[in-house]
Amino acid sequence: MKVCCSLFLSLIIISCSSNDILSYGNYKLKNNRCYKLIESNYELCVDSISDSRCPEDVVCIWEGNASVYFSLKSPNENTSFTLNTFRGFQTDSILKGFKFTLLDVLPYPVNTTSSEQNNYNVEINIVDSI
Repeated sequence: MKVCCSLFLSLIIISCSSNDILSYGNYKLKNNRCYKLIESNYELCVDSISDSRCPEDVVCIWEGNASVYFSLKSPNENTSFTLNTFRGFQTDSILKGFKFTLLDVLPYPVNTTSSEQNNYNVEINIVDSI
């Protein structure tokens, strides 16, 4: 019985944590969370988001920008970088053999509602930069 319970508990832990392990491809990441990068000692963290994009129900002169503040952490170092939704700013970055490209920040702002930081998701593409 103990072996069965231990095996079941291990399966639950593995299945829960596998959502926080990233390989190469497109991902939707939650704000204020960290994700382990597969086969490395690095963890990608979405630290915060600054959203000044023009709300979809407003007419603006400029589309605006959402900036996503990331950190790439290992046991020995912590590297911060920022990616943006506006194509005139930095939208991708190459660090430690990975290329990170920001695809989108959701939800898109609406004038009549405000989004809490915890409601934001970041769509990102991760590829091998070598």
